[in-house]
Amino acid sequence: MNRTLAVALASASWLAVPTIATAQDSAASTSPPAATVADQTGADIVVTAQRRRERVVDVPISITVADQKQLERQQVNTLNDLNRIAPSLEIQQAPGQNTGGGGAIRGIGTQTFSAGAVASVGVVVDQVSQGNANIGDLFDVARIEVLKGPQGTLFGLTTSAGVINVSTNAPDPTRLSARVRTELSNDGTAGSKFGNQVVQGVVNVPLASNAAIRVSGLLNQRQGVNRNALTGDLNNVDRFGFRGRLLWTPSDALTVNVIGDYTKSRLENGGDFFTFVRAGGPGPFFGGGGFDPVGITARLASCGVTVGEGNQTYCAARPRLSRTYNFGGSLQLDYDAGPLTLTSITAYRVNKERGDVTSIFRGDPLELQVENGATHRNIDLFTQEFRASSPSGNRLEYTVGAFYSHQKQTRTPESLSVTLIPAPNVAIPIARSIGAYDTIVDESLAAFGQATFQVTPAFRLIGGGRITSAKLSLDRNNLDLATNRIQAQRLSTEKISYRFGAQYDLLKNAMVYATASRGFKGGQIATPAAPLSPYIVRPEIPMAYEAGLKATLFRGLVADINLFYTKVTDFQAQQCTTVASTAALSCVQTNIDGVKTRGAEINFFGRVNRNLSLNTGFIYAKATYPTKYLGTDGTQIGGTQLAYAPKYKFTLSGEYQQPVTTRLNAFLAADTVWKSRIRYEANSRPESTFRPHWTVGGRIGLRTEDERYQIAVFARNLFDVHEPSLYQSDFPYNGAANVGAIYGPQSFRQVGLSLDAKF
Repeated sequence: MNRTLAVALASASWLAVPTIATAQDSAASTSPPAATVADQTGADIVVTAQRRRERVVDVPISITVADQKQLERQQVNTLNDLNRIAPSLEIQQAPGQNTGGGGAIRGIGTQTFSAGAVASVGVVVDQVSQGNANIGDLFDVARIEVLKGPQGTLFGLTTSAGVINVSTNAPDPTRLSARVRTELSNDGTAGSKFGNQVVQGVVNVPLASNAAIRVSGLLNQRQGVNRNALTGDLNNVDRFGFRGRLLWTPSDALTVNVIGDYTKSRLENGGDFFTFVRAGGPGPFFGGGGFDPVGITARLASCGVTVGEGNQTYCAARPRLSRTYNFGGSLQLDYDAGPLTLTSITAYRVNKERGDVTSIFRGDPLELQVENGATHRNIDLFTQEFRASSPSGNRLEYTVGAFYSHQKQTRTPESLSVTLIPAPNVAIPIARSIGAYDTIVDESLAAFGQATFQVTPAFRLIGGGRITSAKLSLDRNNLDLATNRIQAQRLSTEKISYRFGAQYDLLKNAMVYATASRGFKGGQIATPAAPLSPYIVRPEIPMAYEAGLKATLFRGLVADINLFYTKVTDFQAQQCTTVASTAALSCVQTNIDGVKTRGAEINFFGRVNRNLSLNTGFIYAKATYPTKYLGTDGTQIGGTQLAYAPKYKFTLSGEYQQPVTTRLNAFLAADTVWKSRIRYEANSRPESTFRPHWTVGGRIGLRTEDERYQIAVFARNLFDVHEPSLYQSDFPYNGAANVGAIYGPQSFRQVGLSLDAKF
């Protein structure tokens, strides 16, 4: 397994076109969707959860489906916004966390700052695994499927908890078309707590009767949510990007699909980072030595910061600027070879981060200054996949294939400085770490296959497996070490994941199923700051069991009901504490053996009648630490709920439309999310938990009967509920009374105007 093999695979994908690999799947990604979820009856909702086009009621996997209309009415513009569409999915994307953007499903996910980690929930866009070079913005999307449970058999090694399967809109060779849509809000206008201007556009151009190109673009500018009280400046987050997609069918047997995308993000004045939400008043101010008679609260107030829940202000004399560049491309070739459909997908992605100096606690009036220096990180990801699929409708349906990936990450040194400032213009250096150059290479090769055998017209058996060989390496040049600066770690893994099960059709549009799945998530190499050395975090192995019922109810509404149980061997976790001597944040990666999640979930989605569409769901997911597990505060938390995992969650999204004239319709859309209490640290401290809460949003507006033009007023988080992305106690001084929070746009009210025009 080496680069020679990768080059050979890529070359074969170009040279072996007449015998290359799935049309069932390619039809989903290279042809314009016949209808979206809201336009179909439930029996006709089509998904690609098993790498081929199938009715959602026929797929023995728990799936939450959101089509383009639902995504737009709920203003799902980023991966973070997917929290609102599926009760099982959580994405708390603090800066540097949620590797790959994947979040957690049923309480299982990867929360880490480690550069060498991969996600438990994989993100796949137009059949291409994003790895750690993941997209952040969602635009011109046709459909998103949230697939629960281990999905390693068909989707790869970063899917031990599930998959977010994204399909963008394909070019249409039959007509020229264009579209522009906007979402506009302003800080302080109509109760908005921050400003955000989103503009999305798309142009579809036929090139011939068998070819077309589709170009879509995005501009997303945000002012806030945080404000520097020292300067009065809002944090500015500016992003723009585009995607180009070419569809060409040179013959009835061959389809060519070429996709390229580019996105640039610019964060000015700090981005979304820590603010003080609790402070303990007078107390120790440096490692327990000395006493601060003024107190943290008073010092922050002197700069204009009022400590409390929802605090959007901070103090920082040094502005922060960071940039991220994300781009890539893919070539998909599909060939109908008679008895088999063959697919080859070659893809390459790059993610570049350029960071500036970060003031960790952003409180200049404090005596203790803790800063991270500028750092740069590059991720290069190459993937190659081959598949061969049998025709649908046969007694034996199967897909077999091979997958290769090579991901390289490089990171420049990230320095840490701690300075005591007891009086103006007096600076006493306390600690300094220079940092290290890190190069991490993650390489894997896998063979996979899955089959469904029809025993009787109503009864089917399912079986599949994946054999993965993975190599992970770290080469570190630690500048903090006077000698032996080069540190290295190596991890080689060979694992088998599998899936077995059965399904039975109760009626034409109702079936039950039961499956057992063993997943796999590769190991990671933790990269702690000096004086600690890099070390191995073992691979994560989940064993999952699921039983479910799927049925189409009245007028096409789909019901998806399931029970699940998963036990994870060597769950990969992160524990963060504050270092007593420096007040710096220290996060350690570790394995936790015996993490469990079990519960039940119910989802309904589709169209109730011609005027009402509905997507709703509820989950009970008891995701717990193993017995006798000790938290970061030394307390016993075994058997209690995992961090970042609400035990209960309810989601609802719907739209009702009513004609007001022969050419004009009025509509009312509403969506809401309820979550039970969430803990943000692996300890017993109530200060770093957030209470049960509702988050409510919606839109009201007018659209023409042909849906070419639309205007609406929208509200997100109408009641201004301050759910954080992250809580951290001991912030920055030792003592749970001091707590910092990271708030994002989901944490505050937004009210604005949306416009939509199609041509």
